[in-house]
Amino acid sequence: MQQLKTAVAVFCIACVCAELVGQLLGDVWGRQCIKAAAGLYILVAFFHALPEIRAGILPFTSPDLPAASFGSVEETILLQAEASLSAQLEEQISHETGLTVSVAVDLQSSQSGIRAAQVELSAGSETNSQQRSTIETLLCSELDLDDSAIYWAGQAEGG
Repeated sequence: MQQLKTAVAVFCIACVCAELVGQLLGDVWGRQCIKAAAGLYILVAFFHALPEIRAGILPFTSPDLPAASFGSVEETILLQAEASLSAQLEEQISHETGLTVSVAVDLQSSQSGIRAAQVELSAGSETNSQQRSTIETLLCSELDLDDSAIYWAGQAEGG
């Protein structure tokens, strides 16, 4: 263990010296050579300090952990597009109708491209059927949907 501490100390001193050489002389090549030599030195010191590695007693094995699934790049982009489109539609509805409505757009990928499959809306109880109809018409024209793909969460549909 003492050999490892010595190797690390020598490496740190060599890096400090390399920086001093670079600052005082403006010599980038000299600094790189000192750092490369110090790096090689520490590798040699580790090689000699850990006889198990040199003898091959402790072969490296990767841990057997299940891979985390974050989905594919396409799925990630699709989720980001859903969130962005939902926020944009919420802002547009608020601007055009003066109502605060939560919008959740479900996008689906197909052979012809990406399209909105359904929209779930959530609004306060103060919205009446005329206001909901106005919002549905706006969404149908913006997303090229029919009325059956629009759902109101927590309220009776269509009325």
